[in-house]
Amino acid sequence: MFWQERNIIVVPNPESSQNPYNPHFDTGDPTNSTLIFPVFWFYPQYATSDVISEYVETTPLGLHIERMFPPKAARPEWDKKGDYVDGKINIYAITGAKRLLKVGKKMTLRDVFAAAKAKDDQPKDGLELRDGALHFVVLPKGDIEKQWINDYKTNK
Repeated sequence: MFWQERNIIVVPNPESSQNPYNPHFDTGDPTNSTLIFPVFWFYPQYATSDVISEYVETTPLGLHIERMFPPKAARPEWDKKGDYVDGKINIYAITGAKRLLKVGKKMTLRDVFAAAKAKDDQPKDGLELRDGALHFVVLPKGDIEKQWINDYKTNK
């Protein structure tokens, strides 16, 4: 199954609301090997989020960040301090084993899947698919990021 090939751990949640978007193969791909996922972006500083309902797994994450947070555009309503600007934010993924992965802007979802693979001496690990979506944390570089990472490591 393609979940195992991509190091994806499906986390069922029978009590969650139904996600209207589901991972599926890209019908425009003649090889029928490219997946499209719903991607959930969480901004813990403001306890808010965004969803990209159809994220092609071969697209670099930085392309979405550039479009969502361009330097000379109006900031999102929730970004009170104007911290979320392309070039001034970092992206993180959390694996099933609770490892924190810093995701580079040039990385695609496939790259993140590979990075989430368990190390040789560890049990199975991978990126979690929760409520039918992949989840990423987006933080402004600096003190807020450092504090969130420290809190995560303390509480995991």
